[in-house]
Amino acid sequence: MSDTSGQVLSVSNKQGTKREYETILILRPQTSKVGIREFVTKMQGVFEKCGARLIKIENWGTRTLAYPINRSPTGIYLYWRYLGGSDIVHEFERNLRITDSVLRFYTVKVDEDVDPAARPSEITDDLLENISEPPPEPEPEPVREVEEENSMYADDGVEGLEEGVN
Repeated sequence: MSDTSGQVLSVSNKQGTKREYETILILRPQTSKVGIREFVTKMQGVFEKCGARLIKIENWGTRTLAYPINRSPTGIYLYWRYLGGSDIVHEFERNLRITDSVLRFYTVKVDEDVDPAARPSEITDDLLENISEPPPEPEPEPVREVEEENSMYADDGVEGLEEGVN
């Protein structure tokens, strides 16, 4: 029996190509920086075991959820983009389900028949060190001066629109 891990096992796919996936997951807001780093390292091991390759990991920071999940009104969002066979999604999501710090996750297939050499990885040691640091908060937009509140109803010199005239 041959080793087929990390390969796309589909008749319609081209030989030597992989699929590109992206996963967005929400971690508990109490997860520490060290906990995030350990989680990312553990998941990297899953990718290596399955023969997949990480392209990008981003920390989108702590955000307010639309509704509380497991009594948590906020969560830490992580974005993952990776190349692999159909087996990587199953194994990655299995590990996410058994990790206590993960509240929710969602995986989408971005592209099929991707040449792995054409998609360079953006993962560096510095990125992995800084993945536990959330990005800076966006600066609020400047408040614009509101012109006259009822400017469209101001007297523009139109006659005959007087109150009480039939």
